[in-house]
Amino acid sequence: MNSDLYSLLGVSSTASSVEIKKAYRELARKYHPDANPNDAEAEKKFKEIAMAYEILSDENRRKQYDQFGVTSGQGNSGFSGDGGLSDIFEAFFGSGNSPFGGGNFSSGVSNSGADIEVAIKVSLEEVILGGESAFDIRLPLACESCEGSGSENGDMETCRTCEGHGQVQKVRQSILGQILSTSLCPTCKGHRTMILDPCSTCDGNGVTETEKSFTIEIPKGVDNGVTQRLSGLGPAGMRGGSRGDIHIRYLVDEHPRFQRSGENLLEQLWIPVTQAALGASIEYETIDSTESLNIPPGTKTGARFRFRGLGVPKLQRRGRGDLVVEVVVDTPMDLTDRSIELLEELAQDRNESTHSAKKRERKRRK
Repeated sequence: MNSDLYSLLGVSSTASSVEIKKAYRELARKYHPDANPNDAEAEKKFKEIAMAYEILSDENRRKQYDQFGVTSGQGNSGFSGDGGLSDIFEAFFGSGNSPFGGGNFSSGVSNSGADIEVAIKVSLEEVILGGESAFDIRLPLACESCEGSGSENGDMETCRTCEGHGQVQKVRQSILGQILSTSLCPTCKGHRTMILDPCSTCDGNGVTETEKSFTIEIPKGVDNGVTQRLSGLGPAGMRGGSRGDIHIRYLVDEHPRFQRSGENLLEQLWIPVTQAALGASIEYETIDSTESLNIPPGTKTGARFRFRGLGVPKLQRRGRGDLVVEVVVDTPMDLTDRSIELLEELAQDRNESTHSAKKRERKRRK
C-alpha cells in the first residue's frame, strides 16, 4: 500500500472526518469491482482505499499513523465499524440498506486472496541495531499448470444459470407484497463463468499450496504488537484472483539486562559497597558501545545515571531515547576474617555499633 494514506484518499493530513468520509465514498464508487469487473488494478485500488479509510476513520489508529506511520493490531481485508458495509451501500445507493433485500451488495464473489498474519520474534539488539528476519510459510499461490485460471485448456463459458452475473434473484410474495432477494449463483458459486475442463493439478481452484521464503528488514525501534504490511504478497485468490496481504506482527524478546520503557532503556547495576563509598570509574557495556560510568563517592542505592541517545531508536523518526542506569549497592556476604577485621576498624572509627563490637565487649567483661 502507498505509505501516504491521505494521498490515497486525495485529502490533506489536516482533513476532517467528514472530508475523509466524503472522499472515500467518491473513490469507492469509482473503483468498486462491480463498476470495473475486468480491471484488476481497480480492484487493488479499491482495496487500498478501503484500508486507508479504515485507519483514518478510527481516531486512535489515525493518531498512531500520524505519529509512527504504522498502526498496531491486525488490519482487516474487509471493513469494520463506520467504514463497513453501510458506507459501501451509501456510496452506491445513498443509504445504509441494500436495495436487493438480501443485504448483498456485490454482483458476485471476490476472487481476492485472504490476508494472513505472521508473528515474528526479534531481540532487543535487533530493535536497536536493525537486522533481517527470515521465515517460511505455506501459501495458496497461482497454480503453475493452469496459470491460475483453474482450467486445463483455458476453455470457459458464461454461467448459464446466472447469465454471468454471479447471482440469482428470486421474487417471493409476502404480506408486504413482492420481495426481491438476491443470492450467490448455486452453479458457478459467484464466479460468473463455468470451467469446462477443470485443471487436474488444482481441481479447478486455480491455486495450490506452495512453500515460500521471505526475508524482511526489521524496522529500528519496533515494539510489541506493531504490525507491518507486506502488500500483495499473501495468499492468491481462486481462479486468477489477486493476492492478499501478509501482516507481520512483531514480538520483542525480553533482555537479560535491560528493561524497555518506550524509547528508554533501564538497567539496575549492582556495585560493591567499596565503590559506592569511595567512588569509582568503571567500563560500562551498552548494547552497541562501551562507556565510562563515573560513580561519585557516597553513592546510594537508587541513584540514577543517564546516557543520552543510547536508548531505543524512535520508530520511523530520527534520534534515540536514553539509557538509564540505576545503582544498587551490594552488601557483601562472603567476608574473610581480614575483611571483617577491616570493617570492624571502620565501625570503631565511625563510632558505629555492630554485633562484633558487642561480642568483644561481653568477652572483655568476663
